[in-house]
Amino acid sequence: MRIAAVGDVHGPQGLDALRTDLERLGSTDLFLLAGDTTDRNNLDAFEAVLRAIRERVRAPIAAVFGNNEYEPDHPTYVARFADAYGVRFLQDESAAFGSDGGRVRLVGSTGSLDRPTWWQRRNLPHLADVYRRRIELLDGLLAGDDARVLLTHYPPTYATMGGEKEEWRPELGCKALEAVLLRRRPKLVIHGHIHKGIPFAELRASSVRLEDFEGPSASVPIHNVAYPVRRAVSTFDL
Repeated sequence: MRIAAVGDVHGPQGLDALRTDLERLGSTDLFLLAGDTTDRNNLDAFEAVLRAIRERVRAPIAAVFGNNEYEPDHPTYVARFADAYGVRFLQDESAAFGSDGGRVRLVGSTGSLDRPTWWQRRNLPHLADVYRRRIELLDGLLAGDDARVLLTHYPPTYATMGGEKEEWRPELGCKALEAVLLRRRPKLVIHGHIHKGIPFAELRASSVRLEDFEGPSASVPIHNVAYPVRRAVSTFDL
């Protein structure tokens, strides 16, 4: 199964470059949007990105919201674009996708932060509880032994932070979710948001406790598909 993914297009900023990348993408079985498809809640720019994708991609589209798709307007995004462009918006839920190339269960969420940003603490204080509850929720959604892919906007690890400053990392991602990834071991983890990060990392158990040696030793592949990092639509074969 061939999966294409991109995050942080920040339409209209990255739209022209995205159109060029889509021309050379080739066939795909599933197209993922990892949040911040638009910038500052610009719904018209969000639609322009979807239109560009739909002009070149026939595969199902699945999307999660980023911090630039403002939470109060999430129902508006779904109502305006889900049916019109064939987009499945995943909000802390999973959905199965299949084709001749295979089948995958996609778990999608905006993701969590270890510490809400200053703006969030001031304007959206409820998010601290949302982020805490989401860790347990994603743990349950990722349970199973089927082919699972996790799609989030905020990274569920610090492994792909790259050049981001240590002191800001709790407000950029969620290290607390690393234990979930190592326990549930999805086939693929895809996220956006981190513009100064690295495109790929492997998450491994710390192996500092005896029990760390008792479970599976395989690493969990983490892919940062933020457009400022990849400068391309990323593709993965499962």
